[in-house]
Amino acid sequence: MADHSVLAYTCPECGGSMVFNPKEGKMQCEYCDSLFTKEEVEKHFAAKEQKLVDKEAGKEWGEEEETMRGYNCSSCGADLIADQNTAVIRCPYCGNQTIAPTQFSGALRPDFVVPFAFDKKQAIEKYKGYYDKRFLLPKDFTVSSKIEEIQGVYVPFWLFSGTADASGKYEAYDSKTEGNYEIRDYYDSERAGKIGFKHVPADASVRMADDLMDSIEPYNFEALEEFTTAYLPGFLAEKFDVNEEDDKKRAEKRIAESVKEKLHNTIDHNGYNVKNENVDIHINETHYALLPVWMLTTNWNGKKWTFAMNGQTGKFTGDLPVSGGKLSLVAIGTFVVSLIIGMIIASFVG
Repeated sequence: MADHSVLAYTCPECGGSMVFNPKEGKMQCEYCDSLFTKEEVEKHFAAKEQKLVDKEAGKEWGEEEETMRGYNCSSCGADLIADQNTAVIRCPYCGNQTIAPTQFSGALRPDFVVPFAFDKKQAIEKYKGYYDKRFLLPKDFTVSSKIEEIQGVYVPFWLFSGTADASGKYEAYDSKTEGNYEIRDYYDSERAGKIGFKHVPADASVRMADDLMDSIEPYNFEALEEFTTAYLPGFLAEKFDVNEEDDKKRAEKRIAESVKEKLHNTIDHNGYNVKNENVDIHINETHYALLPVWMLTTNWNGKKWTFAMNGQTGKFTGDLPVSGGKLSLVAIGTFVVSLIIGMIIASFVG
């Protein structure tokens, strides 16, 4: 049987439980506040060396499985995992408090992880800065809205790498004005090339809105670390429930759009019309990674408002309420400005 004290990452100094401190980038004891690097912790407990996997995404957990716990949200169905010392109270996705322990099974071990760089206090400060200067925000929101839950979650992602062959034919043109006429000179333009791509992300969570995850990108994948459970204490992680093949289609669409944009940027003319384009995508590596996201839920006027923050860069996103009164003032102001400009133009014409 595996030694539970080895993989639970208890403090080498006092034996207390430890969590990952994003601000320090180290493991910190919750009792004596001692700090240790990931390498120091793993060396102390003689953790097995973890190898980078290139050909197959996701491996079994091995002995680490005995120190992990599974949880299920009865409301939205989220399957969450955490180390045995992390308490789970609310679901980070829907805010439901009914989180039932489940058997930890059927979860693949990630290849990579991007560690959190911001702690909970910093995430709350980023949230306040997000809404602080928004004129259309109801004043009461900043006063009476309350943070119901803030939770750091490692969201599952598939990362795709490979190459793309692209070609296109275009009707390019240059424009010039002579008197009251626009004159265009047309040219046939052809472009072709090969481009490599690495770690194109696609979130593998049904509950996480794709546009929400896209809006907090990019992540700096230079900071990818080989996965180790040393980064999990104090945070939750969701099991992926979107398979690799389904996410590959979404990734290929993003890749094709980016490749076409690069082709367009090489057309050195005023404009162009697309005759035809072709992009052949060859994905030769797929990896399973956990990326850090702070999920924050507030309650205002009987409605829940959900926000997300990139746990590596601090980029914040989420919908905010709009004050009807302030919006009306903006509309009236715009109308008045337009009316004044119209009167000025009319006076000159007259």
